[in-house]
Amino acid sequence: MDASARRRISSGSPFEPTIGFSRAVRVGDRVLVSGTTPVFPDGSCPDDAGLQARRCFAIIETALAEAGATVADVVRTRMFLVDPADADAVGAVHGAVFGDIRPAATMVAVSALLDPRWRVEIEAEAVVAPRLTLALIVDLEIDAVTPFDAYERRVLPLLTRHGGRLDRRLRTADGRTEIHLLSFGDRAGYEAYLADPGRAAAGRFLDGRNVHRRLLEVTDADPS
Repeated sequence: MDASARRRISSGSPFEPTIGFSRAVRVGDRVLVSGTTPVFPDGSCPDDAGLQARRCFAIIETALAEAGATVADVVRTRMFLVDPADADAVGAVHGAVFGDIRPAATMVAVSALLDPRWRVEIEAEAVVAPRLTLALIVDLEIDAVTPFDAYERRVLPLLTRHGGRLDRRLRTADGRTEIHLLSFGDRAGYEAYLADPGRAAAGRFLDGRNVHRRLLEVTDADPS
């Protein structure tokens, strides 16, 4: 396989160059996250198995995001426990993260992990489905900035309702122009969002104020 087709995600671990691994690797639409242990940046590790699982999933979620994925894209997880008695605690955390996603999952007991403090190690695999991505460009007069922020807070929950999300929000230094990258699972979700009565209930788009907006469908020109 052409190495240029791989996108490597680093967590900054000193073991990555010595062992020769990445926190995650994206190849095409697949993201594979390495076995992840419950270590905080200062090297500390909680004793509780549930807290350890939460830390593992937090690291995994960060790696997924850097690779352009979310926990909703995860299709498989593997959980390695040193004590079968921790299964309920770790499973509860897994359920809190993936209860609506339901990836294939494996939980096994092993004799030991590399650090005696670790009670659990977790890895994940994701498949990133193509999304409809839109760029919303808004030019605001100075008196429209604060009302626009309030309007946005009312509307953003509707994105989630229809499988959408705000991937990125940029504002120019003068606060007068914003660029929002929105994405939806498919065009049907976007059309359902447009038709949602909640959009009307949130109010018209700053009626009476000098606001210009443009909505563009965009694609990623970077094959990596």
